[in-house]
Amino acid sequence: MTGKKIATINCLNALEVCTGAGCLKAYHDRTDFFARYEGEETELVAFMYCNGCRAMPHDDPGMQEKIDRLISLGTDVVHVGVCTKTSKDRCCKIIEETLQICSDAGMEVVRGTHREQPRHGPQPRR
Repeated sequence: MTGKKIATINCLNALEVCTGAGCLKAYHDRTDFFARYEGEETELVAFMYCNGCRAMPHDDPGMQEKIDRLISLGTDVVHVGVCTKTSKDRCCKIIEETLQICSDAGMEVVRGTHREQPRHGPQPRR
């Protein structure tokens, strides 16, 4: 694999209403926030979730392990799922700290995966 290595980070609490299908379809079809890779070779190396609001990444060995894995995979770009937003283009403090660690490790952070869809049923906890 010589192309860009891409990961997504999504909200664990959103699993109540999210299948991941929107992110995966946008990646495979090169639409929405993945349209920038049209014609490029890419590899989706990780589809990860946060820790569900349990602790800040620097206090959570599991999150540290996940971030270390992204680094060891040589991840170039981290896309942030729309499910992580708590307000306009901002994420919770756990996701924000995770993104800062990824950025400090040299990964580009892209805030988005697919266009937000209307929500049905129970809403994820925030």
